[in-house]
Amino acid sequence: MQVVVVGYGKMLAALISGAKAQGHNVVGAFRIDRVKYSDFTLFFKDIFAPSADFSFIKSHKIHDIKAPSVNSKEFIKEIKKLSPDIILVGSWSEKFKAEILNLPKFGIVNCHPSLLPKHRGANPYFWAIYSGDDKTGVTFHLMDENYDTGKILMQAAFKIEPEMTGGDLRDKAANIARLMASELLDDIQNNKIIPVAQEEKDATYDKYPYQGIDFIDFKESAKRVYDRVRALKPWGDCFCNIEGVICKIKQVKILEKTPDCPNYDTQETTPARPDCTAQEKTIKEGTVLKKMPDNTFLIQCQNSAVEIKIF
Repeated sequence: MQVVVVGYGKMLAALISGAKAQGHNVVGAFRIDRVKYSDFTLFFKDIFAPSADFSFIKSHKIHDIKAPSVNSKEFIKEIKKLSPDIILVGSWSEKFKAEILNLPKFGIVNCHPSLLPKHRGANPYFWAIYSGDDKTGVTFHLMDENYDTGKILMQAAFKIEPEMTGGDLRDKAANIARLMASELLDDIQNNKIIPVAQEEKDATYDKYPYQGIDFIDFKESAKRVYDRVRALKPWGDCFCNIEGVICKIKQVKILEKTPDCPNYDTQETTPARPDCTAQEKTIKEGTVLKKMPDNTFLIQCQNSAVEIKIF
């Protein structure tokens, strides 16, 4: 099939690689650089500081589609000229208008890195971990005029390991998407796909991680604190208040057992842990249980404690 890929980062590379692996012809690619920069700025950027997307497209000798948006007249003109059978989309924030959706023979297919209808919207890598999910996945679905609501064509799940970060999920999802893209294109070409409508009652929609979500609240559980920190990596770091000082967190881990600590006589308390001494009654959330070398602190949370290393 003749394929156009619209995307960003590792998902763009994954979809191109997956399509080419089965001998499909990638006739064009549209990269986020075209949306972010003016033609004048991008001309010099491509020469002196080319993006990974541009370098990848160039290395595969793929036509670099020139347009300011997927809904622009320039993009429509390019698509009509290239006449792709299908457009694959990955890591893209623009909605496609109906005029564009109806151009390719097999429509426009989005690769969304979650188990739709769960975690529609931006950065599902972050939200899957932050929400405490034990698994996530990759969904290929037909695009309509809304975000991530189209009929599902193919879906695969994988386990979220306890040590995985948001970036780890992104990398694994991209690898799975590459393998799925090859199978998907073959199955579409051979009429083996039956689109399945999403269950709206199970749908959740997430916005991009909002301002303040990077600040740790020790009144949350230790697992919640840990998940928040790892979910944001590599896009950002979390911060916390340690004895009145705002600190940037480098690393965090949950403690199964915590050291003996004094009894804090305060109304803002949490029940003492089972492993505390008999004399201990309550421990205030945010209490520094122990200061260690290398900017490391043991800090009480809602139901346990965390070991936090700061920059």
